[in-house]
Amino acid sequence: MSSFFSSEPVWILDTGRVGERAQCERVAEALGLPFRNVPLNPDFTAPARWPDTSGLRLILSFGNAVRAAQALRASCAVRPLVVQIGRPSHVPITDLDLIISLPQDDYPSGPNILKSAWPLNGASLQPLPVIPEEQRTAGTVVLYGAPSRQFYMGHTETQRLLRFATELARANGEPLHLIASPRTPPDLWDYLQAHAKTSGFSLYPFRREDNQFDRLLQTGSRFVVTADSASMLAEAWRTRAPVWLFPLPRRETGMTRAQRTLDALGLRPVRYTLVRRGVLGSGANFAHWHKTLIRGGEIRRADLPLSAEALRWRPSSHRPEEDLLRLRRSILALPGLQKERT
Repeated sequence: MSSFFSSEPVWILDTGRVGERAQCERVAEALGLPFRNVPLNPDFTAPARWPDTSGLRLILSFGNAVRAAQALRASCAVRPLVVQIGRPSHVPITDLDLIISLPQDDYPSGPNILKSAWPLNGASLQPLPVIPEEQRTAGTVVLYGAPSRQFYMGHTETQRLLRFATELARANGEPLHLIASPRTPPDLWDYLQAHAKTSGFSLYPFRREDNQFDRLLQTGSRFVVTADSASMLAEAWRTRAPVWLFPLPRRETGMTRAQRTLDALGLRPVRYTLVRRGVLGSGANFAHWHKTLIRGGEIRRADLPLSAEALRWRPSSHRPEEDLLRLRRSILALPGLQKERT
């Protein structure tokens, strides 16, 4: 059988980004329908040739993959549905069947827009098993990200992070581990390696194939997560262990300044109308999401000085998560998918 024949009704347009692929796969698995990953070009454009589309019924795209999703849909004899995860840029909402807006997205509401309380990697239809505290013996675990469009992150920030994490581990009488992300740049990795030799913490590169990241999630006593990564924050929160958010300096762009100015003038409804029409793009608002989580007592901000007692903080409760179940119901209710379930 040709490798370009496909009977899978669900296609994930693979951007090559680990976190984005994981969220799409989590949604696809929840649907209970066969799916496949279709790699895009490095610039997120469509490949030179699509696999056979005769069985395609649903396209899952994430972020910058939305244009390729539109191109794929246009090439099909039978129009598939398009479900977009994360804010689509300069695309009218009426051009997509469903948009799943993530919590860090500064995106308007709409009849075909669902807002998720957390990123979807690590989400489950059923409550995740609770790992008893006495089995979480690895100690303090830092989930270390990278500079991003929203945040600066360099040697100064890393030095502050290591100082906080060291104090946190010392207050709880436990070892310190740090694992990098797939996005961590070489210069920061070299900086971490130099400090690990003199500071005595265990350092790991991110390699999905060796499962070190998953092992640390399962055994970490508490977590420190850099503010740039919504996905790592969500995975740490789902462990039910204490999660500390390490703040980073925010980047200012022309777009974010313009958005803030419009909102300050009371023009957010106008801005959102233009976003819905695809005239304007939208950005992220990590600060609002982070503040909401901190105010709700779900995570804590990593700041020094803190007393030893404060550093031993644990969340008092963990609210149930129903996002994935709600998304599953909404997607399977879309026209054309009901028959795929039978």
